[in-house]
Amino acid sequence: MEKVAFIIGNGPSRNNFDLTKLKGLGTIFGCNALYRDFPKHDVPDFLVAIDRPIIEEIESSKFPKKRVIIPPLEEQFEDPEYNPHTRFRSNAGVNAMLEAIKTDHNVLYCLGFDFMLKSPKLSLGNLYDGTNAYGVETRSRYVDNLNRVKYMQYLAAKYRQIKFKFVVPRFGNKDEYHNLNAGNVFGVFYDTFEASLHHEEAAVG
Repeated sequence: MEKVAFIIGNGPSRNNFDLTKLKGLGTIFGCNALYRDFPKHDVPDFLVAIDRPIIEEIESSKFPKKRVIIPPLEEQFEDPEYNPHTRFRSNAGVNAMLEAIKTDHNVLYCLGFDFMLKSPKLSLGNLYDGTNAYGVETRSRYVDNLNRVKYMQYLAAKYRQIKFKFVVPRFGNKDEYHNLNAGNVFGVFYDTFEASLHHEEAAVG
């Protein structure tokens, strides 16, 4: 049986998508400053953060503490099996995926994960860039995104029972996206994804 989770990254590609449409269709895991956009705190169901500045902001906000997930320090780094000699720190998006997997979700729709886009211009943005806790030091480099693609390939191989569905903008050329060459990783266009939400929950998966 499919158990759906929506993992909300903060790449600009999701900017025009109404996240409230996801309510009731699965568990929504958001990252970092996402909560700012929902003063009623109806989205997300759970908020994942690993960096101290944004954690402090969240803790001082009115977002319900019982819905905040701060993974243990050990889990904030790449899997030791991936690269036992040099373990780089991961990010809130990957940690949100892992939280969903730990809670038995097996279909993960990932929105705003723009490292999947090949264009340096389109893949490096963040909706909250320049705001509190999002200074220059937090900005990704293109090489960081390439490393995320490689790590995502590893995770897809490790969790073969999980369907990873990355929701991406529609371009004219499929070469605009990174291909992970994994049978359990799929690309879904935003317009197709939004249309599917008009059907029953089972149709979303």
